[in-house]
Amino acid sequence: MNGPLTSKIKIPKNKVELINLIFAELEITFHNQFHKAFPDEETLSLAKQLWLAKLEKFENELIFEAIDKIIETAKYLPSLSAVLNLIKELKFKKFKVPSPNKAYIEASSLGEINPLDFSWSHPYVYHAGAKIGWYRLKTDSEFEIKKEFLEVYEEILEESELNESFALLPEKKDNLVSEKPLDKKNQIERLEAIKKKYL
Repeated sequence: MNGPLTSKIKIPKNKVELINLIFAELEITFHNQFHKAFPDEETLSLAKQLWLAKLEKFENELIFEAIDKIIETAKYLPSLSAVLNLIKELKFKKFKVPSPNKAYIEASSLGEINPLDFSWSHPYVYHAGAKIGWYRLKTDSEFEIKKEFLEVYEEILEESELNESFALLPEKKDNLVSEKPLDKKNQIERLEAIKKKYL
């Protein structure tokens, strides 16, 4: 099956129909490998359920684009993890989201700049940095902090399908507004809140 043909196929809006269409395309393209991987109806049904569970959070167009690309270029029946990786790559390009490694380099290069004054390539990077803590990103060794940052960043990428707030930066509040001095109790509470947010 080639690109021009698959590009004419109408993408179903229903996820179950989409999975059925994907498996039909994979069967036509990788016939022998497909029947070796899914030798009976029970195996095929379980595979479809697994693919549905793992792919349901992604846009149908993005899933179909990944399958289309695999069908055009792959010699072997793709694994679910290969499809998921390609979907993530396409998502990075489509939404101009930096790769996890680029995001880590960006977040850890903040220096003394206020995170809200920094020109982020994408809000996801800010949210991952805020979750880890800006102080830790500046002071912990790369060996200790990078793995943790990458895990948090991946979580944000996953959750971003369901939580649109990750696509926005928090509003910057004007710190220069004159206000009455806080009493000691409120000063301690504010300090604790700042620590939780930035450390």
